[in-house]
Amino acid sequence: MIELLIVLMIMGILITGAVKAWDVTIQQTKFNQTAKEIDQLCYAIAGNPELYAEGKRTDFGYVGDMGKIPDTLIDLARAPDNAENWQGPYIKNKFSENPNDYIQDAWGNFYIYNKDSLTITSYTTGSNMTPQTWIHRQIAQNETLLTRSIVNGRILDLVGNPPGTKDTLIRIYVVHPKDGNIGIYPELGEKPNSNGEYMIYSIPQGNHKMYVIYDTTPQTPDTTDFIEKYVCIYPGIVNTIDFRLTKRF
Repeated sequence: MIELLIVLMIMGILITGAVKAWDVTIQQTKFNQTAKEIDQLCYAIAGNPELYAEGKRTDFGYVGDMGKIPDTLIDLARAPDNAENWQGPYIKNKFSENPNDYIQDAWGNFYIYNKDSLTITSYTTGSNMTPQTWIHRQIAQNETLLTRSIVNGRILDLVGNPPGTKDTLIRIYVVHPKDGNIGIYPELGEKPNSNGEYMIYSIPQGNHKMYVIYDTTPQTPDTTDFIEKYVCIYPGIVNTIDFRLTKRF
């Protein structure tokens, strides 16, 4: 009898250890799965900075198409109202029977998305749930970093001359999204100085179109020129875009 009790005790200890080890494995799997999904949500919002093609970044996420930060994580999968340039879904649910699983962690809890601080958090779960075990990601330091980049550069003519006194005849425009809709900014165009230098503020990250119009009509219509260029606007830096016209000033 004593030997049987000893055997049962040993089996109980082994089973308890196995259950604990199994629980740790399950929790770690859920932790890894949740961390990966939060990273995917961050990429869905701000794009994956490691995706390039022909030397240019190709993925700017929701912000690149909409020119704004999403109000909720649901906007990543379903287009918000009055958003003509929404190109999603930027993230997809894993199981059709649960259309909201992309906004839930592996424990079934909803992610905490803070638009103001640009953070996504999972409080995880289990017996060791403490601030040290939370999964927390910051998408960017601030909204300005993603939506208000600066573009500058210089405009010269065919032979490399600046416009001089003809600077008032030149306008530079950027076609980019703002609040979900595509527009042309600045509305009246940006003028360079006499040295051909210009600067435009508040351009969201993304691949946009810029164009320059040199319009002398009706004085000398033969010198009128139009240049169009697709540009890649990176967040948090001054993007330098130069133009060389096809005619002389």
